[in-house]
Amino acid sequence: MADLWHPIGGICITEAGEKRYLFQYFNVIDFDRVKTGTPWFFNNHLLILQTIPEGVNLTAMDLKFMEFWLQVHDLPPGSMNESMAK
Repeated sequence: MADLWHPIGGICITEAGEKRYLFQYFNVIDFDRVKTGTPWFFNNHLLILQTIPEGVNLTAMDLKFMEFWLQVHDLPPGSMNESMAK
C-alpha cells in the first residue's frame, strides 16, 4: 500500500490481529489524501480505514461501515427517497 499511496512523510504498517493492520502516517497531508481517495481495495478486499480515538483498543473497534457514493440511472420519478436507498 505504501508503494501505491507514495506518502511524503512515510508510513508504518503493523499487523494488529486477524485481518487488521495499523497504518501510521507521519504527515497529516498523507492521511488526508488517503482518506479522500476511499474506497480502497487490496487483493479484492475492501480496506475499512478509521481513525483510532486515543485510549481505544484497536482490537475492540467494530470495523463494519464504509462510505460509498453510488450513481443510479433510470430511476422512476418519485423513487428518490430513503426507503429506496436502503
